[in-house]
Amino acid sequence: MTGSYIKIPFSIWENNVNADTSDDFFSSPLWFFILIASCAVPYCYGAYAVSFGLCAAYMCVALVCTRNIMPSFAAFLFCSVAVIELHGITQGEIFGYAWVLIPVVPALIYHIVRFNRARPKYRPGKTVLPQAAVSVVLLIGGAGYLSAEQYFRIEPMYYVLFLGAALTGMTVLLESDLPDDGEYAASYLSATMMAIAALLLLMWLAAFLSDGNAGFPYRQWKNNAGNFMLLSVPLTLWRGSKARCGTLHAAFAVLQAFSVAASGSRGATLMMGIVLPSALAVYFFGLKGKRKLFESALFAVFAVAVCAVLFADGARRLHGFFGEMDILDGHGREKLYAEGWKNFLQHPLFGVGLAYRNDDVYPLNDMAIFWYHSTPVQILASTGAIGFAAYAWQFLVRMKIAFKRNAFNIMALIGFLGFEGYSCVNTGDFTPLPFAVLAVFIFLVLERYPKTVKDGEDSVVAHGKPNNKGEKT
Repeated sequence: MTGSYIKIPFSIWENNVNADTSDDFFSSPLWFFILIASCAVPYCYGAYAVSFGLCAAYMCVALVCTRNIMPSFAAFLFCSVAVIELHGITQGEIFGYAWVLIPVVPALIYHIVRFNRARPKYRPGKTVLPQAAVSVVLLIGGAGYLSAEQYFRIEPMYYVLFLGAALTGMTVLLESDLPDDGEYAASYLSATMMAIAALLLLMWLAAFLSDGNAGFPYRQWKNNAGNFMLLSVPLTLWRGSKARCGTLHAAFAVLQAFSVAASGSRGATLMMGIVLPSALAVYFFGLKGKRKLFESALFAVFAVAVCAVLFADGARRLHGFFGEMDILDGHGREKLYAEGWKNFLQHPLFGVGLAYRNDDVYPLNDMAIFWYHSTPVQILASTGAIGFAAYAWQFLVRMKIAFKRNAFNIMALIGFLGFEGYSCVNTGDFTPLPFAVLAVFIFLVLERYPKTVKDGEDSVVAHGKPNNKGEKT
């Protein structure tokens, strides 16, 4: 067999005469513009159901039209952003939106059946077994502590299943239909994250205009936006390193970082203070010759201009941010950490499970779990030492995948470590949709990305799919 199952260009902004029409469209700027517009416009009118429904419909179309899973995954991520305003959503609201996703099920079945012949024999990648282990420890978390009535409540079961078994199934599906060309997958992922970042900035702008005040608008979803930006900023700069002039990408990355700081998300701002300089260092280090001098000077001018224009509000917010910073008094988090440590010590093997609740410490709405607002504490308290071992295995496997000597892996790793650092004071890893799924997807792309490829060169699978021996078939 000659050629890969889908002929796709390295850059998703390039036309590809050899690609199928559907794949050419789903790899075009128009596709991302449609996704952004379908979320941004309804958001201005509070019509979140409209944008959610449109993105769900786009997901169905992509599943039906192409084996390439990346366009439908992009639409899936936009679905999650479409309802980002609905913080503290109730069961009624969830089920009120969930019916929109019903057509996705037959579309997914059609996708699996239609492209079955083109799908090679599945062999699990490095991330599947650790994810399956996580699924098991989530299921047995709280053994010996929780009653059946507590365990089988709908709220904790949603998190147990989606963070565990459902996520394992999604890992297999995504891995099966991920494009063979790892460079294309990386390019598509970075473009998707940039598109989401652009949407979030438009939402900030809409909030600013609607609020009518002089300060940066406060929104409860600032922490979720911070998670997206931490992952997006390094990938934005990676795309910039591939462009003729990456200054615009660097400027866009700085704009994302500034929006996080101005929003008042303290944890995300702290991590962005590490992520942005690290990613910029990798970016400028990779430039050569006149381009390095030119873009360095141009970026310096831009950075000074942005600081001059936005200093007043940004400085005020950052001053308040650092003035409030107290590790021992993190908006009640110290009580959550103490509760988590107590629960682990009392139930060290299996923890108290995701169905645990203590309304005296952390009152829950009807679709929440007891979030300790720290991934390590959550793992220990909810799944015990057994769970900690499974999550540690997953993390080590991910780090092994990420440590490849190329710019994409380095940038993706910077973003992921920033996300994990923020998750030490937030709920990131235990938010099934979208962040747990997104983390899985990132490492599937990293695993697919060529180990020794040099930036700017064609992928080793650009003209053929390697077999298990690394040979083209």
